[in-house]
Amino acid sequence: MEFSELSALSSLFSNGNGPDIVHAWTPREMVRIFSEAVVERFHCRLFVHLEDNEWSILSSVLNRDFKELAALPSEELDSLISPHLSHPRRAFDFMSRADGVTIIIDRLAELVPDEIPTVEIWPSADTALFYPQPRQEHQRNAVGIPVNSTVIAYTGNVHSANYHEMRSLYLAVAILNREGFPITLVRAGRDFYPFLGPEEQWARCHSIELGLLPYFEIRSVLALADILVQPGKADAFNDYRFPSKLPEFLSIGRPVILPNSNIGRHMVHRKHAYLLDDPNAVVIASAIREISSDPELYATLSAGSVEFFQERLSWSQSALRMNDFYASACASPRRT
Repeated sequence: MEFSELSALSSLFSNGNGPDIVHAWTPREMVRIFSEAVVERFHCRLFVHLEDNEWSILSSVLNRDFKELAALPSEELDSLISPHLSHPRRAFDFMSRADGVTIIIDRLAELVPDEIPTVEIWPSADTALFYPQPRQEHQRNAVGIPVNSTVIAYTGNVHSANYHEMRSLYLAVAILNREGFPITLVRAGRDFYPFLGPEEQWARCHSIELGLLPYFEIRSVLALADILVQPGKADAFNDYRFPSKLPEFLSIGRPVILPNSNIGRHMVHRKHAYLLDDPNAVVIASAIREISSDPELYATLSAGSVEFFQERLSWSQSALRMNDFYASACASPRRT
């Protein structure tokens, strides 16, 4: 539904009474305002979901320190916060009145007001679409990948919070090609932030840019790859997130290179993934070269990624966990 269709919301429910629960996906302003209207209209339970460090994103978008922003007078702060961002005061107040908060990674609990029940819910991928795939040779030829090239695939956008790490990925590809190790980056996604500088050809000449694709085509992009890379490092952005593409990466049966952050902290290095403490361009390039030249390591990482996906990333397990959390939180008096 559109936000403007609030008045018709009750018609979606068999008893005509509207929802018992509204679960706000992030406390960002446009979601907060609508969710509060639902709670006021239907007197339902309120839950909030955190999938990122909202304060790190706010600082990145506005290019100002969060403590400085939080100390601003209300009128000045209000003028800076767009509907697509979380308001430091209103978002915190919003969560403080929630019956529960779901978090996508454990570190996000630090952002939740004291005494609010929380539960960590890991995402998964649609196993009807994402499962171990053989390398798609005919598709590699169709998109113009050179026969002797090692292929790295990445599916995701570039924005103000991740442009540094995406630049490192493109730099790693350029370094390897310069050293005589042919490698091609196949990327799906859009650029919402400049990250390669005014002269982009040095990076784009070794990449195939597919742009925004329908979701069901992402599997085919990943199946083109020899290795999958999630760039980034342990910091205020990555420690508090769970990149949504990782379950898809792990399901395909390829070696995955990750920072030793967020989900990487739960993995075994050189078994489930190849974990990097300082994933700059040179380090990423070195990891790609090692994995590509060691068939035994390649096979171990390919099998380990699928093993981790099957054992730890399950929609059915997450659904049961979510259902139990709803039941437990709703057994207590309504906070709102």
